[in-house]
Amino acid sequence: MFAPVLIEESKHTMQSKEFNLVSGDGAFLIGRLWKPAGNPHAVICIVHGIGEHSGRYDVWANRFCEQGFLVYAVDLRGHGLSEGRRGHIDHINNYLDDISSLIRLVKHSWEGLPVFLYGHSMGGSLVLNFLLKKRQDFAGAVITSPWLRLVNPPSQLIQKAASVWNYLFPRMTFRTGIKANELSSIPEQQKSSDADKLMHHKISVRLFCELNRAARDVLDRPSRFSIPLFFAHGTADSITDFKTTRQLSDKIGENAGFYGAKNARHELHCEPVADDLFFFLTSWISEILKNESHAK
Repeated sequence: MFAPVLIEESKHTMQSKEFNLVSGDGAFLIGRLWKPAGNPHAVICIVHGIGEHSGRYDVWANRFCEQGFLVYAVDLRGHGLSEGRRGHIDHINNYLDDISSLIRLVKHSWEGLPVFLYGHSMGGSLVLNFLLKKRQDFAGAVITSPWLRLVNPPSQLIQKAASVWNYLFPRMTFRTGIKANELSSIPEQQKSSDADKLMHHKISVRLFCELNRAARDVLDRPSRFSIPLFFAHGTADSITDFKTTRQLSDKIGENAGFYGAKNARHELHCEPVADDLFFFLTSWISEILKNESHAK
């Protein structure tokens, strides 16, 4: 499953690699690995949002590497360099199977190391669904700007129509309408997003319905999460709803922490608050690792 390296770069003492991964149904995926110089403290597995890809987390992943964390990520099917129809899946389990393949690789390659899941936007919803439906044997999970409820969802009429189209024309595709200035307030980040040829702006009727259903599953079962969760969301997010994330964190209770980023937009790791987020996030991870070490 862990195929020969396609690309390898060196940045000081860290390594960045691309690798091949095959999902459970044979879908061919491309993953990325960022490895620190010394022995890693833990593994962080990143699951990206809709229309983007794992390569967009290079700067963020390298920051974790500098702190001694090993970082893995994968382009979900239909995204980035992985195969698959852009913006479409047959069932939410297609994405969960992609995540499962990544986790099996990580658990096999780094047995004994604590593993943290990290999901952003659509990836945040997927990570939460993965924890509900697959496994929760992780040290913790980070959820940023998750797709639990959209700020400006389609009208009720369109959503009712979509439920019919879901059976008749599941592959019918629309543009997501997401703009670069909704992702970040930083002009350089906006230009980078617009220039990224691996980004796409598509969503099929089936994918929309599956993600909506997946969000409802999470919101209906807050008591089912048994591992530490770190939620983060910006108050100026015009894509996914800040209040819904905060309410879910509150319902989960003492197992969940919440970082509210004032005036921050959707991609917190590409916003001026990134330094603060990184500090709180790594402090949270370090506390979990310290507690695990004391428990042994």
